[in-house]
Amino acid sequence: MVMMHTTLNWLRHSNSFWGRTLLAIVGGLSIAITFPAFNFAPGIFIGIFLILLAIRHAGFFKALAIGTFAGMAFYGLVLKWLTTYLGPVPWVALSVAEGLIFGLAVAVMAVVWRWLAALNLGAIKPFVISMAIATIYTAREYAAGQFPFGGLPWARGGLSQADTYLSKWVWAVDISGLTWLIAFICAMVAVKFVAPLPQGSGLVRRTRSWLPALGTGLVIFAVPLVLVLDATPTSGTMKVAAVQGNANAGLFAINPPGSIMDKHIAVARDLISSGRAKGIDLMVWPENSADLDPVTMSEPKKKITEFVDSELKAPLLFGNKTFRGTDYFNEVDLWLPQTGLTDWYDKKRPVPFGEYVPNRSFFMSLAPDMIGLIGWDMSFGKRDGIFQIPTKGSVGSLICFEVTIDQLSYDLADSGAKAIMVQTNSSDFGKSEQGVQLAAVSRMRAIETGKTVVSISTVGVSGIYYPDGSIEDELPTFTPDAMVADIPLRTAITPAVAYGRYIEPTSFALTLILFPTAVIGNIIIRRRKKKQA
Repeated sequence: MVMMHTTLNWLRHSNSFWGRTLLAIVGGLSIAITFPAFNFAPGIFIGIFLILLAIRHAGFFKALAIGTFAGMAFYGLVLKWLTTYLGPVPWVALSVAEGLIFGLAVAVMAVVWRWLAALNLGAIKPFVISMAIATIYTAREYAAGQFPFGGLPWARGGLSQADTYLSKWVWAVDISGLTWLIAFICAMVAVKFVAPLPQGSGLVRRTRSWLPALGTGLVIFAVPLVLVLDATPTSGTMKVAAVQGNANAGLFAINPPGSIMDKHIAVARDLISSGRAKGIDLMVWPENSADLDPVTMSEPKKKITEFVDSELKAPLLFGNKTFRGTDYFNEVDLWLPQTGLTDWYDKKRPVPFGEYVPNRSFFMSLAPDMIGLIGWDMSFGKRDGIFQIPTKGSVGSLICFEVTIDQLSYDLADSGAKAIMVQTNSSDFGKSEQGVQLAAVSRMRAIETGKTVVSISTVGVSGIYYPDGSIEDELPTFTPDAMVADIPLRTAITPAVAYGRYIEPTSFALTLILFPTAVIGNIIIRRRKKKQA
């Protein structure tokens, strides 16, 4: 008991910079292990709580340093899959950049917290402080998803609960809304913890003082228990076959020309011969599944046409790379029997330093060997991601990391997509956490949009995820295989798409107001104290 009391007092009162920094680093690591494939669901709650304890009563620059260490620990662990083929340099650079954004947000939290704590707000003070902290934490995710070079909307708080029942919140409040709720309950507990009642207050009074935090937590954890999500069809069903060719289509892979396409054709033929593909409405192959361009090259065009016309006899949606004039696109092509290419989607958000190099001359001077691996910059697409499947209507397409970008999913839902195909290539990242984390994002998109998501990868993880968060099927990684399912087609717009989409940008706008207000408020309070001294 004495040791516990001493520990609690240290957590509440210690001013040791390195002690606080260590606490924040543990917090950052705790957040990281919440995500797949670690899957320690309470980790984000513990982590945010510890980081808030580390910055209590801290000034801007102290909190900035503490928060940056926490952010680098968080991103360093959750993004360690970057080292699989790309080595330590991109991993370190990205972890530092994201850590600085994280640290800046934590510093803003500290300033706003200090200002609000000094105001006479009565019984609502814990709620006001906690709402402000949750808003700033959510705004940080918005900033990280925008900057630099289009941002990295990865490992967001709401996504950490993909494998828990809390994921149901995403249907109502979007991924960013779940982030806000997680940060809010953590802040409620932290604010109460650092301001305990005096000794001798009595058990009843102490228990009563915790009721606001406990009541808030009860609501956040109880609502999704009784929330039933609908996955029934509202516009019929569609039989989909998704083919994982187990083809190494990575950046550094050396394959005989056409071999990646051949692997997907081979798995598709096995599926057709087994009889499982009978009556399918659509077959889907992953990103980069055509390593020779059937749009501009005669031999691969002949091969795809003969396969679709004579064997598949159904629409084929597949990943390709092609030139149009001087533009080079990562795209998805729709090939119909007896018709050929009828529509295509060019990737709108190529990955910086993966598919194109921003400020190429500058970065080439810093790392010529690495930048030189990206020989041709992908162009930014402008076409919509909607495909019309005969007799079934609209389905949407996202290419790989685009599934992490909120606006692209909203656009598909707004444009009438009845289901969403996510076509990805995870070959560069082996059996690391990347594929599992990306599949978890697809699963959350299904809940958020109310649409079935078919996520198909060259090597896995591939899966079919229903709007209620259930998993219809998943394929083991690095295995040639296929999934077949009659998926529900749905046209309804969820609350997340209709309203939840505004939570993150609104949080960012509010933070831009809160921070300068808090800075001015703290200055005024400090001057008043000097005059009274």
